[in-house]
Amino acid sequence: MAHSSKIESPEQATDQGLSEGESGTKPVTQRPLRIGFLTNEYPTADSGGIGSYVRQMAHTMVTLGHSCCVLLCAPSDESLTWDGPVQVHTIGLPEDASYLPLPLGKRSGIVFARRLATLISHHHLDVFEAPEYLGLTAFLSLFKPSGLRVVVRLHTCSSIVRMANGYRPMSLRNRLKDSLQDWLERRAIQTADSVTAISTATVDLTTKMLRLRRQDLVVTDNPVNDLYFSSRPESSISIEPVVLFAGRLEWRKGPDILIRALPSILRHFPNTRFCFAGCDTPTGPDGSSMYAYLSSLLPEGARTHVEFTGFLKPEQLLEKYHQSTVCVFPSRWEGVGLAPAEAMACGKPVIVSDTSGFREIVSGTVDGLFIKPDDPETLAETIKVLLSDCELRQRLGTAARHTAFTRFHGTAVGRSTLKIYRDAIAGAK
Repeated sequence: MAHSSKIESPEQATDQGLSEGESGTKPVTQRPLRIGFLTNEYPTADSGGIGSYVRQMAHTMVTLGHSCCVLLCAPSDESLTWDGPVQVHTIGLPEDASYLPLPLGKRSGIVFARRLATLISHHHLDVFEAPEYLGLTAFLSLFKPSGLRVVVRLHTCSSIVRMANGYRPMSLRNRLKDSLQDWLERRAIQTADSVTAISTATVDLTTKMLRLRRQDLVVTDNPVNDLYFSSRPESSISIEPVVLFAGRLEWRKGPDILIRALPSILRHFPNTRFCFAGCDTPTGPDGSSMYAYLSSLLPEGARTHVEFTGFLKPEQLLEKYHQSTVCVFPSRWEGVGLAPAEAMACGKPVIVSDTSGFREIVSGTVDGLFIKPDDPETLAETIKVLLSDCELRQRLGTAARHTAFTRFHGTAVGRSTLKIYRDAIAGAK
C-alpha cells in the first residue's frame, strides 16, 4: 500500500500543540525550543551520514514549530548563511589556535569550546546537540552557559571506524594521536547532559571501545530525508536490471564484496548494470584509494556494466534509487546505516549484511533480505533470486516503504527526539 509523503505544516505538527506566539509566555519545558546542532560536515561532496542527519533534523524541528541553527566546524572563514529556515553559522577560530596542539587549539580543544560557548549564548540556545565523533564538545562543560542542555549523539566513534576499516597505527605518534582522539570522544560523552544513539549495536560497541561508565544512553532512529518519501515517476524505472550500492566507497561498507559478486550475476543476467553511488575514501589496501582498488578488481568484460558516480546530491541519489531494481548494502559493520532506510523509503527491496546494526532496521524476509557478511557468493545468489522474482521484489519493496514511513519519517523521529530534549531540560538540577 502506498503511503503519502505529505509533511505536516508547522501549525499542524508543532510539538505539544504550542504555537510560535506562545514562546515568550511558557516555561522552557513547554514552549518551543531554540535548538542548535554542531557538526563538522553539512551535505557536501565529502560529507557522510552525520551531515545528512543534522540537515534533516534541523528542518524537521522547524516544521515542528521550533527554531534551529547549525554550527558548522569547517576549515573556512567564519560566515552566516541560510539553508531555507535554518541558519548555518560556520565557526571561525583565531589563526593562532590552529598552531596549538590538542587539547588546547584546533577543533575539539579548549579554545574551540570557549568559542562554542560564546556562539551558543549569542543564539540563546536551550538545547545543543553534537556527535560524539571527534569529541567536538569535550570541553564545553567548562564554559557551558547557564540553562543549556548538551545532548551528544553516538553515530560511529573514531575507534569503531578504525576497527571496521582494518586500520592499524604503525608509529607511536599515531597510536598516541588515536588515544587522544578516543579520550576526547569519551570526555564529550561523559560530560553531556543526555546521550542518544543511532542503534543498540552502536551503544554496545561504543561502550566497550571507549570504556564508558554511563548507562543512560537512549536509542532513537535516524530520520530519512523527506525527499525519499516522494512518489516515484514511472518513467524513471530502468528497463535493464540495475543493482545499486549507495554509500561511501569505504572498506567497512563492503563495495568490494559486490564487485566480487559481479561475474556470477552477469553470467545469469548479462544485461545487469551496477551503480556505485558514493565518494571515494582512502580505505583501500595500505590506505590507497578505494575507487582505484575496486577498479582493479573489475574483470575486463564487466567494466562496461559498472558506473561509479562519485558524490551525489540528494535529488541525484533519489533518481538512482528510482532507477534501481535492487539495492545492496554488504557492510562489514554498520551502526545502523542511513542508506538502506533511504532505499526502503523509496519502496525498493534491500539486501543487507547480517550485522547487528542492520538487524535493527530490517526484518529479514519481511521488508528485506540478509546475507552473511563478507560473502560474495551468497550476495550473488541473493541478488539473482530478486532479479528473477518480480513478485518478491514488489512485496519486499512495499513492506520496506511501510517500515520506513512508520519509523524513519522526520516527523516521527523528531517527536521522539523532542521528548528527550524536554526530559533533559526538566531533569536539570
